[in-house]
Amino acid sequence: MLEALLPEALLPEVIRQNLPFLLAGLAMTVRLAAIGIVGGTLLGLLVGVIRYARVPVLSPLAALYVEIVRGTPLLVVLFICYFAIPALLGYRTSAVNAAALGFVLFIAAYLAEDVRSGLRSVPPGLARAGLATGLSTVQVFRLIVLPQALRRIIPPVFSQYVRLFKFTSVASVIGVRELTGSALLVNAREFQPVVILATVALTYLVLCSTLSLVGRLLYARLSVRT
Repeated sequence: MLEALLPEALLPEVIRQNLPFLLAGLAMTVRLAAIGIVGGTLLGLLVGVIRYARVPVLSPLAALYVEIVRGTPLLVVLFICYFAIPALLGYRTSAVNAAALGFVLFIAAYLAEDVRSGLRSVPPGLARAGLATGLSTVQVFRLIVLPQALRRIIPPVFSQYVRLFKFTSVASVIGVRELTGSALLVNAREFQPVVILATVALTYLVLCSTLSLVGRLLYARLSVRT
């Protein structure tokens, strides 16, 4: 990505000299973001549906999970996943795995609320019309309500994805060498903060803007006309 932003010849010397190291950090950032997006989307969808359907026992537990995670700073969530959970369960984990788990749990709590709001925004008349055609309740939900809701929540969901991409920088605190962590290590050696951090900021800007653009294009293509 750094090479794509600028031709290598135009990159500052300090960036060219440390490009493989920074690219490895960028690859880790993309990896963490991808795991968080996929895992968080699946978990958020499950939790959101459970809360919407008010499943006995599971719904209160889902609500408790959402409230706890949404009320806890991301850094604390990462500390819990890296230090507390392994200590309680008696196993060891890497900083990368702990960060991935933390991002999944964190983003899923926010996506669950987006899913629940989207499901509630679907007009009840659509469900009644589906039932009138002979579809079962499950079929109505799967074929009518859920697809409509997912189309409606594309903008907020992609906003969460962009937030997650930026939040991956927090993983450097527990020792993950992602893009920001790699840049800080390079800066500690080279001490050229303006050039190094500006390059990192530009990289995040391009990646997040691209992700936002994908969300807007997807919404324009699939948006529900009301």
